[in-house]
Amino acid sequence: MTVYADTPRWPRHGLLWGHMISDRSLAELHERAREAGLHPRSFDLDHYDWPEHARADLVAAGVVMVGNKELTRRLIAGGLRIPAARRAAARRERTEAAARDLGLDRVPLDLITGPVGHVDPLPQRPGAFRLTRDEAGAPPRIEAQDADGRRAAERFLAAVDDASWTRTGALWIGQVVDAPESGRPS
Repeated sequence: MTVYADTPRWPRHGLLWGHMISDRSLAELHERAREAGLHPRSFDLDHYDWPEHARADLVAAGVVMVGNKELTRRLIAGGLRIPAARRAAARRERTEAAARDLGLDRVPLDLITGPVGHVDPLPQRPGAFRLTRDEAGAPPRIEAQDADGRRAAERFLAAVDDASWTRTGALWIGQVVDAPESGRPS
């Protein structure tokens, strides 16, 4: 089993980003990402996004650098690739399972329970929010389009903390993005 990374060429947040994959195992991929110092939130369904400045850390962790086409070929051959046409459905399935596990009344747009993975970017809609808590007891990070979005995030956090506490005895750790369907506050 080997972990591979390609050449960073995707701009975001003022940086160039590449992808890192395993040819056989997501567990191996997560372990190598930890060894290389990648943030667990940089996992995206079947790969990690990594910033250009992390190259030396990846190489030191044993990641093999390959070209972009070779990376995709190995991900497909390993059976771990989630094709672009299926990514939205995979996110939705992940969200529905997390909401069901927590017993939430309403399924948000995108939800992850736990410290690994990230949700979609904040929608450009009134009332939208993106909420992250990476460790128990840590203050949450809230991004919101407006005051309605901030209030919605605070309501969601109270509900999900209560649901998590009831089921696990611990506050919720995860990330969520949501927005009211009508564009009005939820």
